[in-house]
Amino acid sequence: MNFKKFNNKNLQNFDEILRETIQENLQKIIDESLNKHLENCILETFNKYIEEQKKLQRTYYTNTNAILDNSTAVKELYDKLEQTLGELDDFRNSVEKMLIEQRQINGELQRKINHWEQAATEFFCLLERAVDYETDENTRLINRILDGFARIVMNLGMERIIPQPDESLNENFHEAIDEEESNITPGNIVRCVNWGYKIGDKMIEKAKVVVASPLQEPENGTEL
Repeated sequence: MNFKKFNNKNLQNFDEILRETIQENLQKIIDESLNKHLENCILETFNKYIEEQKKLQRTYYTNTNAILDNSTAVKELYDKLEQTLGELDDFRNSVEKMLIEQRQINGELQRKINHWEQAATEFFCLLERAVDYETDENTRLINRILDGFARIVMNLGMERIIPQPDESLNENFHEAIDEEESNITPGNIVRCVNWGYKIGDKMIEKAKVVVASPLQEPENGTEL
C-alpha cells in the first residue's frame, strides 16, 4: 500500500518535472524561433534599407555628376556667348567704321558728280548762247563742238532737252516763262529760250519755253 502511494507520488513528480521540462524546452524553442524570425525580419529590413541607401547614393552621385556636367556645359556656353558677343561688337564697330568711310566717299563722289553736272550745264549754256550770237562760220564750228560734247556726256547719261516749235508742253521737261500770240495750237511751244538737261530720270534743269496764245480777233471797224 505504501509502495503504491510512493509510486503514484513519484509518477506525479516525474510528470510535473517532465511537463516543466517540455514547457521550458518548448518555450525555449518558441523563443529561439521567434528571435530568429525577428532577427531575419530585422536583417531583411536592414538589408532593404542598405540597398535603398545605396540606390539613393548612386542617384545622388549620378545627379551630382549631371549637375556638374550641366554646370560645366552652361559655363562653356556662357563663355562662348561672351566671346561671340565680343566678336559681334567688334564686327559692328568695323561695319560702322566702314559705313562712315563709305558715306564720306559717297559724299565726295556726289559732290564731284554735282560739280560735273554744273560744269557740263554751264558749258552747254555758253555754247547755246554762242550759237545764237556768233557768225555763220563760227556757228558751224560751235555746232561741231556741241555735237562732240553732247556725245561725250550722253555716254555718261546726260541728255539735252531741246523743245521744237509746235511741240506739246510737257511740264515734266518744260517750263513756260512767257506767252506769245501764234497761229499754232494754243499752249504748244512757240520757241525754246534755254535748253533743259537731265541725267537718267533726274531732272537737272527744265527747258525754258514760250508757249502759244490764241490770236486776238480784230475789233469791229479795225482795218486788217
